[in-house]
Amino acid sequence: MTKIYADTLTCANHLKYLDVEVCHELDDAIDQAVFHLPYPLSADVNFKDKLNRAVKLSRWVVILCSELHLETVEFIKQHQHPKIRYFLCGFIKPLESTQWMDWLHRSSKFYKKNPQVLAQLNPYTTKPKMFDILLGRIKHHRSTVYNFIKERNLDDHVVMTYLKGNDDIPIQSQDQSGWLWEPGIIQLSNEFQWTVSSVRYQGQSMSLSQVVPISIYNQTAYSIVCETNYDNHYSFYTEKIVKPILAERLFIVFSGQHYLRNLRSLGFKTFDGIIDESYDSTADNDQRFKSACKQIQYLIDQPQNEILDKIKTITEYNKQVMLTTDWYGDFARELRAVLLARTN
Repeated sequence: MTKIYADTLTCANHLKYLDVEVCHELDDAIDQAVFHLPYPLSADVNFKDKLNRAVKLSRWVVILCSELHLETVEFIKQHQHPKIRYFLCGFIKPLESTQWMDWLHRSSKFYKKNPQVLAQLNPYTTKPKMFDILLGRIKHHRSTVYNFIKERNLDDHVVMTYLKGNDDIPIQSQDQSGWLWEPGIIQLSNEFQWTVSSVRYQGQSMSLSQVVPISIYNQTAYSIVCETNYDNHYSFYTEKIVKPILAERLFIVFSGQHYLRNLRSLGFKTFDGIIDESYDSTADNDQRFKSACKQIQYLIDQPQNEILDKIKTITEYNKQVMLTTDWYGDFARELRAVLLARTN
């Protein structure tokens, strides 16, 4: 029987449906190895040594990466090898890889099982405000959006939060911590610092960041998505894009070059022709953000009912793609094919 090294319990869980022997010790007998790239890399100081040894011992090494940040992307670029196959939650230029859309899977599975929750949304009725702008913690692209809204006195058109934490940036919030809490969320810890922290919602444990903000979406017509990162040489897809897609919303994205193009390669549609999405192809970060901000103003100036009518076929389609795609099954089948092909 094929013997596959699983570096973590997560890796072992992905292998449990294969007719293989899973081991957790690197030795001369292993046939293949599966790793989950840690983030931060300092979380496993022995990772590089284990990987190098596995490459020497095995016929094939699979590395799963659910977090694409500059640190992990640079590691991947520096560790290219004919024996190594990467599964990524996104794309890295110009590397070839297989997609493991882990955030899309984990952020949509609750709503696949509980469609009645999304039924509370009213995506095509006109709203009192134009945009939700939930910016999270301080980053350059988020400050660009925040400053655009403030400098043009557009606050009345948006629901905006920014967890910058500085006194010069007031935070619109239901409490003093800077959080807008969706009704029904139960906080599991008094010390709540990150949107990825766990909460209980509708009887399920999940990340706060994965809760579709129904009350905010029913006040606003469109979404600003300031993704986790905005580097041009990779695209990382998180719960930030999942939520407006599930809610049938038009979105303007502040991220790296070709984020929208790569999103379309996953089967989704975007909104070029309704808004100008040429910003997606702009290489310079500040120019790209400036062009995207122009689309915020454009939509504020348009009759909301006309835009909502135009986007309906796209947003309904995107929701169905998100809900009907077997994100985990597609990954698991590809992982099985890769491992068994090398075994044979």
